[in-house]
Amino acid sequence: MATTTFQGNKADVRARRIRFGIPASLQLTKTHLTAVANNKGGVGKSQLVVQLAAALARLGFRVLVCDMDPQANTTRRLGIEYDPSAPIATMSEVIKSGERGVGQGAVIPCGWVDSDGNPTAEAENIDLIPSRFDLINRETEAGQVGAVRRLKRALEGWRDEYDIVLIDTPPSLGHLVQMALAVAETVLIPFDPTYDAVEAAIRLRDFVQMHAEDLANPGLHVGGVISTRYKRTVEAEQQVAGAREHFGELILDATRIVKEPDIDDLLLPRSIPEWARLTEADSAAVSLSAWSDRQSRKTVALYDSVASEYINKVIGELT
Repeated sequence: MATTTFQGNKADVRARRIRFGIPASLQLTKTHLTAVANNKGGVGKSQLVVQLAAALARLGFRVLVCDMDPQANTTRRLGIEYDPSAPIATMSEVIKSGERGVGQGAVIPCGWVDSDGNPTAEAENIDLIPSRFDLINRETEAGQVGAVRRLKRALEGWRDEYDIVLIDTPPSLGHLVQMALAVAETVLIPFDPTYDAVEAAIRLRDFVQMHAEDLANPGLHVGGVISTRYKRTVEAEQQVAGAREHFGELILDATRIVKEPDIDDLLLPRSIPEWARLTEADSAAVSLSAWSDRQSRKTVALYDSVASEYINKVIGELT
């Protein structure tokens, strides 16, 4: 990998905001909490959380990532490997406690570092409450009174340190997902263009509409839906078209022409494609900006565009 394509200075942040239609002086009026969820696995959910967090950091926003998935893929991809010989507090301990504000004690910085071992510019804007496999044990506590609100209590009293909280969730509609939905203001649903994934997205939307009040969170709603892992096939086109019929304006589009320094104008796709660089970043547990070649600038521009769509449509600060 070469030198990062993002330096994090004010001029860089300002230029990115202007390039992607975000006012240079924009400050969010309050912390916004989004649960990223789909009832089906394998739709690129953790990738979306990690690279969206990185894109928001590049745009100058402070981001907290809460990993509610016992698989802990998001935790690893943010540069944190759990070491049993040197244990740290994780979401499992946070949820088990259920005390007000307890989550603050489990927050750690993003683990991305540069070649000198210093936090990258993006990492300085991203914090994490990590996960580990035994978070699954909290599922068995669903029947306890007030259990669904444990994450909400854990974040109370300090979450306003951040502009945005992104909550990764396991592929289910079970207790861990419901805890995320009980605290979130919006839900962002990624889906790969397959029949099962679109049906799962619809199922999640319907669950939110039917049970927001049951979760003591009547204002909860689906804020956006985005196609991921896209390959240009007849089947994929049909499934994306079907999703647009079901979700309408909730669909997030990355589509735009972006003028990137030193390279030709980029026509970004409407969906997040199955590009090799995205998989490479997942495997290496780094931001897309860790490379400085043309493909890196293309993938970084893609996620910067997704981030601007997220701010515009999901949070609604630009409307």
